[in-house]
Amino acid sequence: MRGNKPPANGTESGQSLIILALGFLGLIAMLGLALDLSLLYVQRIHMKRAVDAASLAGVVELPDEEQSMVRAIEYLKLNNYDVGNDVAIRVMGCTRSSPAGQLSTLQNHTTPYTYIAAVLNPPRVTFTLDTYSYQTEHACDSGSHAFGTANKIAITGTVMVPMNFMQFFGFRQVPASDAAAAQNITNLDVVVTFDHTGSMQADTICYDCWHKNTSDIIAHPFPYNGTAYPISYTLVMTKNLCNLTSQPYVTTTGRYLIMEAELYSRNNSSWYRETRQTGVGYWALQRGTTGSYRSSSIDGTRSAHVGVNPYWTYGQPAPPAPLFGRFYTLQDAQNNLAPRLDYDFTPDWTGTAYIWLRAQGGGSWSFWNNPVSGSFYPDPSEIYWAVDSATPVQNSAASPCNNNYDYAGSSTCYNQWSWIQLGSVAVTTGVTRTLKLFAGSPGYEVDKIVVTSNSSGSPSQATLTYDSGRGWPATVGSARGGACDKCNPIFGLTVNPSDCTSPYYLIITHTNRLADDLFSDFEPIRTSQEATKRFVMGLEPQHDQVGFVGFDTTPSPVAQLSCLRRYGAACYDIAVRNPPISYTTVLTTIENQSANGGTDIASALRAGIEVYGVTVDSGRPINNSCSSTDFSTACGRGGAAKRIMVLLTDGAPSPNAYPTDSACAGDGSLWPYNNDPAYDCVIYYARKAHASGVTIYAIGLGNGAVPELLQAVADETGGTYYFAPSPKDLDNIFQQILANIYVRLIE
Repeated sequence: MRGNKPPANGTESGQSLIILALGFLGLIAMLGLALDLSLLYVQRIHMKRAVDAASLAGVVELPDEEQSMVRAIEYLKLNNYDVGNDVAIRVMGCTRSSPAGQLSTLQNHTTPYTYIAAVLNPPRVTFTLDTYSYQTEHACDSGSHAFGTANKIAITGTVMVPMNFMQFFGFRQVPASDAAAAQNITNLDVVVTFDHTGSMQADTICYDCWHKNTSDIIAHPFPYNGTAYPISYTLVMTKNLCNLTSQPYVTTTGRYLIMEAELYSRNNSSWYRETRQTGVGYWALQRGTTGSYRSSSIDGTRSAHVGVNPYWTYGQPAPPAPLFGRFYTLQDAQNNLAPRLDYDFTPDWTGTAYIWLRAQGGGSWSFWNNPVSGSFYPDPSEIYWAVDSATPVQNSAASPCNNNYDYAGSSTCYNQWSWIQLGSVAVTTGVTRTLKLFAGSPGYEVDKIVVTSNSSGSPSQATLTYDSGRGWPATVGSARGGACDKCNPIFGLTVNPSDCTSPYYLIITHTNRLADDLFSDFEPIRTSQEATKRFVMGLEPQHDQVGFVGFDTTPSPVAQLSCLRRYGAACYDIAVRNPPISYTTVLTTIENQSANGGTDIASALRAGIEVYGVTVDSGRPINNSCSSTDFSTACGRGGAAKRIMVLLTDGAPSPNAYPTDSACAGDGSLWPYNNDPAYDCVIYYARKAHASGVTIYAIGLGNGAVPELLQAVADETGGTYYFAPSPKDLDNIFQQILANIYVRLIE
């Protein structure tokens, strides 16, 4: 049997060499590919770091686009890119034709433009710098917009990487690219639209208990820019008004006990918003200085009286309207639901005492609701009274204002002090009685009370007509209870708990009563002003501009945006105050607001948008030249700053309160929930704000605002709606707004 012949050794070796050679070539290819990929990776990583660093460096120079690009190019050079040799720079945006060009040659490059050419042609590396300013409304206006409009810079880099192995396959160079974009929304253009309508003083605690006497709110911030005017406790004691023995005036016509209305013995209502519900009235202290119908005073200088606050509605002829206060009926008084003041008096005669009031009715926003018909009627001069535990009654000597209702007051019903006789009560010598005055009409005011033995029904008696009708001064011993308590905040004293002599005023520690809300001037406008000023001072003058629009029926006054565009770097002066405050004009404008008129939210939104330099309606062209001397010009920075508007209001749009020169009222579908163009126009200008790049943060203060409307305004612009039950909640809300808008984003 023949066996197989073994193969020759040479043949085996030849096959192994071929396999080894092929394997070696594959290994070389893999190594070459790996080398080429490594080169690409290294160049791409280098490019990534360079464009990241350059974009971050350049964005901080915006909105000055030229300086932004110069800084970005510097960082490209620092990353070993030989700009101008083998590296070319192309730009898009508002720039000069070259680094050596003049500012007057600014051009709006919407496609890549060679800014710095490379000696090597084609260049090894090309960077494209884009500031996007050609997409904004004010691109390349080197005159009125010298600061530019850009807030974003994007840098794209491409490097041609020589290949080692891949060139054998036709790829001599392969591009490696990367990009980075940095956006700077550090800069804010903020406009505050502030409601200073009549309702903003609807909850007045005390008129003129604090009186502004300087607008220098930088050197003298509230409350040091004014003077507090408490009732003089020293004067009350000096005049023996708290004497334990009453000493009436005695004349041939009778005996007269005379009490100042502000020196009540007790007040069963609280004026503090934290302790009462919206729509609940209270008796408040009122002060004044001049005027033919001013109230009387203890010292003959600054007058004082009490009044029922707040009014039911402001700016609308009748309810339904924002619920601030309410009208109290006789049934409310009889059920002890109406706010009540008590006056203790001790006659020194036996028989009959006749009670007179110097009073005036509420204003034209005092209404009475007929519970049967549901209709509202003017009813400004209603009040109820009782002595001791007797059932409260209406005044028995009412003067009619119309044919349907009886009123306590003059024939004009309100706005004029008049003496009225409430009625009479049996008295006994030395027996203390308590007169109770119950609130009726919102705004009703009482200045002085006279208890006399004189049965005359005529207010012409000399006791009452003295001092232009203000009557004789208060008698010795006419003050009782809270009127003699040092802890009563009306006296503004610094007291200890042991100083309190009545259960009505209690403190738990050493207290300065001048810090009481009583001396915060107008409420809620005073508290809202202070919160708004603190919000403005929370912004940063080196980055942010602030403007202000105060509004009632018409938006006025306006403080244009400042301070960077108008004042320049000098506005940020730490020597003025630490921390620096440079929004003096805006802060002063906020400080000088006073409450009056109805609510025109639509016009306020339009005026706020115009502060940014945007022409909203063609018939109202805006001068956006940003002059440092002409304060009627606008200073908006376009895309170089994020536009924020804060809308603060406590009411609903008043009827017919909208821009009548606008087309806004022509579309009832804007606000389909009622047939009121004032509401339609609010949505119209909210949409205009959105189109202008404005984000609105809306704040509804109290129950008088319309939350659905304000929510819609915020939603239209991508903002947020906030509800503030009380002006004291505004600080927290403003902090939330700052947290939302003060975001320094780098993408």
